[in-house]
Amino acid sequence: MPDAEKIFALGMILTGIFFFISFAWTCKTCDKNISEKEKLPRNRLLGVILAGAGFFWCVFHSKPLLSPSMHVYLIPAAALCTWIAYLFLDFLFARAFGGMLILLAHYFLHESFAFKTPCKPFLSLLCFIMGTYGIFLCGKPHLLRDMIRHISKSQSWKYSMSGILLLYSIAFIIYGFIHLAVNSEQ
Repeated sequence: MPDAEKIFALGMILTGIFFFISFAWTCKTCDKNISEKEKLPRNRLLGVILAGAGFFWCVFHSKPLLSPSMHVYLIPAAALCTWIAYLFLDFLFARAFGGMLILLAHYFLHESFAFKTPCKPFLSLLCFIMGTYGIFLCGKPHLLRDMIRHISKSQSWKYSMSGILLLYSIAFIIYGFIHLAVNSEQ
């Protein structure tokens, strides 16, 4: 069974790969394919997958808050909330994506203080921005659609967002490999 630091490092690498895929997706966004790309924030299938993953991740965080007799209801409650989100939420992907950004920011911040992460202030800033953006997406999910529209119409938006996504990709991948290297030395 992998230890917590290896899981942390692999999570950072996978998040960095996700940001690189987002970077490539952003670079390919243009006026010709905007009608297809702007459907992403309302995508129900990807949204329900992300929402379900987020709800089930929260099950483990909520166990200390409840008495042990209530733990049996947490997984069915997560499944029920996922189903209700699928039925009633508009912009499901944008909201679920925002929720996952919040969860990832919290996880990476918490674990970076538990493990000896170099350049912690830089990682903390990245996580703060990521979590704050997630909060905005949860509250105003149409902002993701509007951002996609701006990226397709304006080169400065495209270059700015591509640069930010590339920075996040490189930073998270480097941090992940640093933790794998430190973990293998011990």
